[in-house]
Amino acid sequence: MGWIDVAGCGVVAFAAALSMLWLRRNAPLGADEGYLWYGVQQIAKGRWPHRDFKSYEPGRYLWCAMFVRGFGAGLLPLRCATHLFFAVGLGAALLALRSRGLDWPSLALAAIALSLIAHPQHKLFEHGWILLAWAASAQLLSAPSAFAWACEGAVLGLSLFFGFNLFLYATAALLLALAVAAPIALLPYAGWKPGAFALGAVLGLVPMLCMSLSPRFARMFHQRRIATVIVRGESNLSLPLPWPWRAAPAQLQGMDPIHRRALQWTFLLLPCLPLAAIALVAFRALPAALDAPAMLASATLGLMLFHHAVSRADPSHIVQSLAPACLLLLLCAAPFAPLGFIPVAALMLWLAWPLWHRRTHSDGFERRRIGGCGIDVPGAQARLFDAASALTASSHASNDLFAAPAYPALYAVLARDSPVYDTFALYPAADEAQSRMIDGIERAPVRIGIVSDAPIDGREELRFSRTHPRVWAHLHAHFDCTRRDDIEADVFVFVRKLGSLSRISTPEEQAWLDAGRGF
Repeated sequence: MGWIDVAGCGVVAFAAALSMLWLRRNAPLGADEGYLWYGVQQIAKGRWPHRDFKSYEPGRYLWCAMFVRGFGAGLLPLRCATHLFFAVGLGAALLALRSRGLDWPSLALAAIALSLIAHPQHKLFEHGWILLAWAASAQLLSAPSAFAWACEGAVLGLSLFFGFNLFLYATAALLLALAVAAPIALLPYAGWKPGAFALGAVLGLVPMLCMSLSPRFARMFHQRRIATVIVRGESNLSLPLPWPWRAAPAQLQGMDPIHRRALQWTFLLLPCLPLAAIALVAFRALPAALDAPAMLASATLGLMLFHHAVSRADPSHIVQSLAPACLLLLLCAAPFAPLGFIPVAALMLWLAWPLWHRRTHSDGFERRRIGGCGIDVPGAQARLFDAASALTASSHASNDLFAAPAYPALYAVLARDSPVYDTFALYPAADEAQSRMIDGIERAPVRIGIVSDAPIDGREELRFSRTHPRVWAHLHAHFDCTRRDDIEADVFVFVRKLGSLSRISTPEEQAWLDAGRGF
């Protein structure tokens, strides 16, 4: 391959990512995208992920911050940054496919198929990195040169800077691929270049190692990403698994019956298709026309990514885990390219269509200018944004608003700082964590509180009043609580009482706790 191939794959990937950005330029602002946007705003103020605010890993914030610094702190530069990162990963995957002799029409169809399942847009770092990890692994298994080993090490090391889960998935996938490839001489021992791999890994780990020099960052990273997950026993809020032999769970009920059923079968295929591919490679039963190294790289990565789909089995997470399966289908269709790629692209479009198609809900969508661009906001969210803007209009303080449990988008839209560390307070909190939250509320001091007490995922035990009972009691003791007709019934507005400022537990708080209110 030459520079023409590299440039061509880059152009195709950029065109696909730009098309996706254009189609989603007015897409709603979700809580997770608000979580990312808020973190980028905090980076611009000199604060650091994990250390100063609850966050993903630092890499994605620093990547986006480069665009915010150059083009403004709006929502459009953020979305441009995430789509450009996806274009990098997609370009690497297309280059790996090009090295296997695919023509340009086939690469264009592959780009369409892989772009269609790159949903939601705030998760493009995950989608892009999955494609990058596959390209590095496929190239290593195909031609285990020193350069390929160094690239694989760099990708694994740098993945930790963008997502701890990405690092775990990619590392486990590589180990499994090596375990399968070694006995069948797919990767001969002579191809092992430990020095090159170690050098690449060290270079990739440099950014995260530099961040870890801050003791508070290292402590918070360990607490959030390792210790808390072990104690909690899950990495995400789990949902019932949508196996096809079961009735469709609640998280799929918003889809039409045909897509709902298809997504259940897709969930089953996420582990089955990689397992079948691994077995065919391991027993040397793969047809000669198929590329065994690329198939093995896709299958092992897909098997590890199934954990992501299981951790929260909603349509979004299922589709986020679909890229390796899509790559397996594309590789199976490669002998019939480019015509064989058309049904794969059509299948990906059909599967992802319910996520792309903005169907009209009962309350509809309202256009709002947020972050410098017009976006379509669900009616309930639009009214919440309007109410929060009106409540805080008279204040010049940057951190006198407390929004919980999952309103980081509210902070980002209003360009305000959260007075507390945890802007995504969905899990039951220990007394120490609640004490820190109360201290932050009083230290600011918070003047307005907007708190939803709705059951998360329909689970009563995940109401904010039950996951954070001391904070709930503190708000009722020191704030006047009201409900507004213009926002949802489970959303409470708290306005601080005159002369009420306390950082210690009061008799009123204790009375709330003793009475079991909110439990």
